Amino acid sequence: MGVYLGAEFQIHPVMNIKRNIIFAPESRKKNGVPIVENVPIRMRVIYASHRIEFTTGYRIDIAKWDADKQRVKNGCTNKLKQSASEINADLLRYYAEIQNVFKEFEVQETMPTTQQLKDAFNLKMKNNNEEQQEDTKISFWEIFDEFVKECGNQNNWTESTYEKFAAVKNHLKEFKEDVTFEYFDEFGLNEYVNFLRDKKDMRNSTIGKQIGFLKWFLRWPGWRKKSTIYA
Repeated sequence: MGVYLGAEFQIHPVMNIKRNIIFAPESRKKNGVPIVENVPIRMRVIYASHRIEFTTGYRIDIAKWDADKQRVKNGCTNKLKQSASEINADLLRYYAEIQNVFKEFEVQETMPTTQQLKDAFNLKMKNNNEEQQEDTKISFWEIFDEFVKECGNQNNWTESTYEKFAAVKNHLKEFKEDVTFEYFDEFGLNEYVNFLRDKKDMRNSTIGKQIGFLKWFLRWPGWRKKSTIYA
């Protein structure tokens, strides 16, 4: 027999947000023909009649993708020579982090909007890389200034060009003060495009120019040597 102690406890079930997380190459066509080489891998999250897609920063040929396992086939590499084990490990990390985000909202008994989910996930990813970003954040801005100085001298930049790159630097700092070179994979570039469009209210043509300036800097051979000095 049990003993009644005069107290009753009611256990409230934890909120359960039903979701489906799918990894798959992006479905693209060119002139009506599906693109099957070097296709971006997306993480698609479906919940509460919402759907949101995240970039993973990786690309793969369709023939090297296992649709059933939602992973790159063992032994395969992409155009950048990134291995299946490397890519799949990061996809697993993405999966774990988005699950953690959902669990936090469940504990708070809150159904997140797509923007809240996106912001929380991006914050998780940022915190995971915080130590590396802290180590290299000074190098990015010092090397950017060095790039402007050297390229300006070599190419006889006009005052207008210097002003354009000053604006690029200001936009980048407003976007992410602790930005690193490593951040600007496909995921990072897409986030910056979203910032320029949504926060700075830029037109597509202006965004294209800003991304062009940024890629000019990122392709500069000098940053790879100099980043090892500052990092």
